[in-house]
Amino acid sequence: MSTDASSIDPRVKRSRRLICEAAIAELGEVGYGAMTIESIARRAGVGKATVYRHWNGKLDLIESALESISTDMVIPASGTARERARAVLNWLATYLGDNTALGSSCLPAMVSAAQYDDSVREFHQRFSAERRRVLTDIIDAGKASGEIRSDADARLLAEMLVGPLFYRRLMSGTAFPAQRVDEILDVVFD
Repeated sequence: MSTDASSIDPRVKRSRRLICEAAIAELGEVGYGAMTIESIARRAGVGKATVYRHWNGKLDLIESALESISTDMVIPASGTARERARAVLNWLATYLGDNTALGSSCLPAMVSAAQYDDSVREFHQRFSAERRRVLTDIIDAGKASGEIRSDADARLLAEMLVGPLFYRRLMSGTAFPAQRVDEILDVVFD
């Protein structure tokens, strides 16, 4: 039986939010391999049983936590494809540059864990593909409107657009400046 999100007890919502925040913070600090349900529960100020009441394990919890973070992105419904892509890339550049942003701090740990754990790799690929779909939809709209070549590969272009942002964050530990997003867009949009 499905439960309407508005009918969930506010204490349960608060508990779940605290646990998700604790999981992301723990992941960012110690990495996926060293992170445990016990350490997450301790950080959240709840019992281990409370965590297991809501999630099957740490990957299930991390997936839920990352899903809750990614809902912060606002995707413009109107405007040119370039304007919409700029808004998404500006949000992403700002988010990745914010070392206090929970998801940004755990990104290196997830990439590292995906190297060694097949289930993390599968989740990471699925999660990334779902996020990238925002840009591929915008690119497809740009192809339809003539802003982008009609024979362009939308997935490849989306990867090209976000690549510099993730590369800079992962390889140098610094953020790609949001004010330079247009330079990336110039490569895709004529």
